[in-house]
Amino acid sequence: MPPYDKIRIWQVRFQQLRPMNSLPWPHEIVLEKQVSPRYHLEGRGRTKNYTQISCTLAGEGAFRHRDTIHKLTPGKAFMSCLGNPDTAYYYPGHGTEPWIFLWFDMQGDAAVRITDEMNVRYGYVFDLPTDGSFVRYLKSFRSQRHNMRFVTPTEGAKIVHDALALLGETIEKGEVTSKANQLVRAAQLIITDHLDRSLDIADVAERLGVSREHLIRVFYAQTGTTPGSFASGERMKLALRLLRDRLLNCGQIAERVGFESAASFARVFKKAFGCSPTQYQKKI
Repeated sequence: MPPYDKIRIWQVRFQQLRPMNSLPWPHEIVLEKQVSPRYHLEGRGRTKNYTQISCTLAGEGAFRHRDTIHKLTPGKAFMSCLGNPDTAYYYPGHGTEPWIFLWFDMQGDAAVRITDEMNVRYGYVFDLPTDGSFVRYLKSFRSQRHNMRFVTPTEGAKIVHDALALLGETIEKGEVTSKANQLVRAAQLIITDHLDRSLDIADVAERLGVSREHLIRVFYAQTGTTPGSFASGERMKLALRLLRDRLLNCGQIAERVGFESAASFARVFKKAFGCSPTQYQKKI
């Protein structure tokens, strides 16, 4: 394969000063061009505490996850831990044009945890517009090309988190406007507007024109919890605020958060926080 200076159009390397293991840090941002069928990088055997996001700007590359091969055409991107033995990326044997891709790799245990969780939620390959905010952000570092940039742990973490925020914004754009998301938001508004009474989930579903089972299924898929658990949690949050304000007694707070008696409120509160409402007020 050609040497780095032949395949890397530009690059920025980062060096962290006194690394902090709890924070991710950037390693390199590179605009690369590949034309050799010999370019084939398998995850097996590679360094395990590096992760990479790569977006194709021109030509075509390929990414493999287990037995599935994804074409990396312009606007397609992948995200993966470099040492993942189930993955590989390469220049395809049928390629006729240079594969030009912009990539950003991160280092550290925190970067690996973030990448693993994003892979579980969003997959390994996704659409990432070549004129979108994430690509523009990486290109903004071009003015620092061929230099070593020294960063503090928090400065490096900010670079990583800013990049991931723009990435997530692009991926999640469709989720925010989806029917499922809108249904859950509407249910949450109904619940939070009626914390002073015990709303049956079937009543909430009826107001929204869906079945109880459908609401519970969609709500759990979007939030990881049920409507009932969400309602209980919101009541307890409100109870904590009211106890801190000290403007109402326990009986009034119990009524405000939908309990029939102060005793039943105190029982649920103690189960949630390990102390009674009165003991909580004394602590604060």
